[in-house]
Amino acid sequence: MQAVIVAGGLGTRLRPLTFNRPKALVPLLNRPQILHILDRLPKSVDEVFVAVNYLYERVRDALHDAPLGRTVEVVEEPNPLGTAGAVKRLGDRLEGTFAVYNGDVIDSLSFSDFLAFHRKRRALATVALHEVEDPSPFGVVGMDGTRITRFVEKPAAQEAPSHLVNAGRYLFEPEVLDEIPADVPVSMEREVFPKLATKGLHGYPFTGYWSDAGTLSGYLASMSILLANGGAGVGPRAKVGRAKVDGAVLIPDDCVASGRIGPNVVMGPRCRVDDGTVSNSTMLEGAAIEAGGVVRGSVIGEDSTVGPGAVVEDSIVGDGARVGSGRRVIRERMA
Repeated sequence: MQAVIVAGGLGTRLRPLTFNRPKALVPLLNRPQILHILDRLPKSVDEVFVAVNYLYERVRDALHDAPLGRTVEVVEEPNPLGTAGAVKRLGDRLEGTFAVYNGDVIDSLSFSDFLAFHRKRRALATVALHEVEDPSPFGVVGMDGTRITRFVEKPAAQEAPSHLVNAGRYLFEPEVLDEIPADVPVSMEREVFPKLATKGLHGYPFTGYWSDAGTLSGYLASMSILLANGGAGVGPRAKVGRAKVDGAVLIPDDCVASGRIGPNVVMGPRCRVDDGTVSNSTMLEGAAIEAGGVVRGSVIGEDSTVGPGAVVEDSIVGDGARVGSGRRVIRERMA
């Protein structure tokens, strides 16, 4: 079976991290985000196309060197054509029922159950759905049984037809490609799904975890979910004897930490915390927190430093940056 992973976006919501890397390669628990998606696909999905525009060569080279256990081809999009346009471009290479996955979602969806649902209903297209408290940032569906009758992209909260949102996972029959015009930008969510709703669009609600990792809050939620589901651990050679480690954390062998670490913290290789406080945050490779530094709800980029007594909260600090001594960075994007 074949799958298409749409991973061509610029990752603007995660800047400045995505100035230096494509969104698909932003580390999540110290592994490129796209590998978490590939890991959850069953072996029956033996051919995967990854559609990429921004920094295509970086994704191609990273996946070429990874042990993936299946055929994975990174396909360049010379010009972005939207979520549906990227799939249409691959149309002559897709055969039979195929899957389409957005490249910035972390979930516990059972692919086999999803496929069985699709086939039992002989659906033209099936969208995986997840229930959320606030549906307004997402594509929201109205349902009649298992049929999707309405598809509303990012509605006002009071106008949402339900709390079931598009989870970014689809199963399509080849006929869906006929509904997508060629060589023009097309949105799956705004243009294709509303048309399919009159022709056989089904919804598959699933429980468990789901998170859109394409924003800071979503990225940190995805980090916490993966830590809680087997991703936590402290390397036996990590130097954390002078640290108070609280809750789920991931600390590799070559890290050094003192102070308070956790809950929900990921330290990349070669990270250092000197009598600082880090919670609900990720430190990418080589990042450092100096004496008295505090980091909450943030991502600290590669080889960046939070200086003595500095505070970083609800922010992204880009690669190679330094937050000066005593400075406060609150809800900022610092390159």
